Amino acid sequence: MKIFPESNYSIELNNDATSAISELKKQTLSKEQFVTNWKNQTFIGKIKENEFEIKLSKKLFGEFCVLNGKVENKKGILEIRTGKILKIIFLALVFFCFSGIIIAIIKNKWELIFYFVMTIAVMRFVFLELGFRFVSQYALNKLTEIIEIKK
Repeated sequence: MKIFPESNYSIELNNDATSAISELKKQTLSKEQFVTNWKNQTFIGKIKENEFEIKLSKKLFGEFCVLNGKVENKKGILEIRTGKILKIIFLALVFFCFSGIIIAIIKNKWELIFYFVMTIAVMRFVFLELGFRFVSQYALNKLTEIIEIKK
């Protein structure tokens, strides 16, 4: 089992790759731009000739998952993975929980170890896994609308 969830898909487009990429460019704000209102575009990221790395432009949902894709002709590959900032936050919280476990062992507070272990488990399975599933499905639906992926 992986610590951070990710999904891989093989996609088939209704149109050719160039028209799909041009439609995606219209709905994507460049990652290098500094804009205060991100809600005008659906995605934020980098788009090359036939590859893209995008995330949702919504403030809370944007960092949950990053969509990496490559399209050629009418077929493509899509990888959805957990965002870097979310990984850093999760690892910092796990580090604090492990330091709490070590302190509980040193002070002989054995009942606290259960709470710290449950905190790690809840963060991993509830927040990361369920959050990733909901947000990645939402992002995949938005991407399907924009580049017209066959279902």
